[in-house]
Amino acid sequence: MEKEDSRYYEEIVAQKRMFGGKIIDVDVEQVVLPNGIPDIREVVKHHGAVAIIPFTDDGKMIFVRQWRTPLEQETLEIPAGKIDSDEGSDLKEVALREMDEELGMTTDKLEKVTAFFASPGYSNEKLTVFKATDLKEVEFKRPLDPDEFLNVEKLTLDEAKAQVEAGVICDSKSIYAITYWELLQAKEK
Repeated sequence: MEKEDSRYYEEIVAQKRMFGGKIIDVDVEQVVLPNGIPDIREVVKHHGAVAIIPFTDDGKMIFVRQWRTPLEQETLEIPAGKIDSDEGSDLKEVALREMDEELGMTTDKLEKVTAFFASPGYSNEKLTVFKATDLKEVEFKRPLDPDEFLNVEKLTLDEAKAQVEAGVICDSKSIYAITYWELLQAKEK
C-alpha cells in the first residue's frame, strides 16, 4: 500500500531541522492530518542500530553494565550500537563490530531475529536484533569508543529477570531479549 493510500496518512507540508548532531537530528514537521487539520510533529531522526543477544555455551546471556545519563543510573543491556552513516547495509558486519568492541568476542553463528522501531511516536530509529551463539574470543579486541565505559556480565535467565524486577535491565531491547530467551526455553520443553 502506498502511504498516500492509507486512511491514516499525514502529509508533511513543511519541515525544519532544529538540531543536527552526531547521533540524532531533530526535525519539526508541519503535517496535515487525515481530517484536514494542520498539526506539528517533532521527529528524532536516527541512522538505526543493531543489538545482539549473545548466548554462552553454558546457558547464560551476556550483558554490559554502563552508566546512562538520560536515566541517571547504571543499566545492564545487551550489546548494541548505532549504525554509522558511512557504513554499508551489511548489518551483520555492524553487529560483529559491536560484539568485538563491547565483548571482545565474535562468532560464525549470527542470525537476524527481528527488527523493530524503538519509539515510533517520535523517532524513526530502527533496531535490528541478532542472536549470537558459539561465541569465541577475538585475538585483538577493538577498543571501546572514547566515551564508553562498561563491564561485561554473564547472567542466567533467573538472574536477568531479577535485574528487570530491580529496574537495572530497563530498556526495550534487553527486555525483548529476555522475553525471546523465555520463548526459546518454552519451545525446548
